[in-house]
Amino acid sequence: MKKQIVYSLLGLVVLFGGLFGVYKLIGSGSVDADTAKKLVERIPSRTMWNKNAPHTLTVFSDFECPACKAFDDYLQTFEATNSPQLPITKKTALVFRYFPLYQIHQYAYPLAYAAEAAARQGKFAEITKRFFADQSQFGTMANIKPYLVTVAKDLSLNATQFQKDMNDPKIQQVVQDELQLGESAGVNATPTFFLDGQKLENLAPLDLLNALKKL
Repeated sequence: MKKQIVYSLLGLVVLFGGLFGVYKLIGSGSVDADTAKKLVERIPSRTMWNKNAPHTLTVFSDFECPACKAFDDYLQTFEATNSPQLPITKKTALVFRYFPLYQIHQYAYPLAYAAEAAARQGKFAEITKRFFADQSQFGTMANIKPYLVTVAKDLSLNATQFQKDMNDPKIQQVVQDELQLGESAGVNATPTFFLDGQKLENLAPLDLLNALKKL
């Protein structure tokens, strides 16, 4: 079993590293003080690991981005009971922020709206896991609405409220505001990470791990 876990982890590292080469970031790692302050703010419904931790790892992500899925798979291994990285999750708050790549992903906005609608019902982690698991299907969907109805049912969401919230201008503004925050912080690809408000450049999985181990 331990060997299987190790091999799976190594597979994720290789996969994520390869994908991140495609989504490699360019630019400065520095942001202004006001932006850095916003980057360490914790959204309760989208903050994972230890919400009261002294450090903040922020990720700007898109649900149709293959590298983002690989990142999500990789960081989920940190949470396993027997994971050697479990101490990292105790001293770090992981904050998810929306960065819909609407220019290349047809459903980037609808998926972000749906995730935030689910977050209102306390199911952000569950819907995120589902979206990344189903990512390969999105490119074949002519209409994503039936899929979202099914997901709401599977996650035992209040379907009426879920549909209403997806169309709520306030939720749509949340997504737009986070997109603009990312742009102002120099995000031009996904996933992009910020550790305590500072951008981590050209990041590979082991680089991220090493940065977190130093905290």
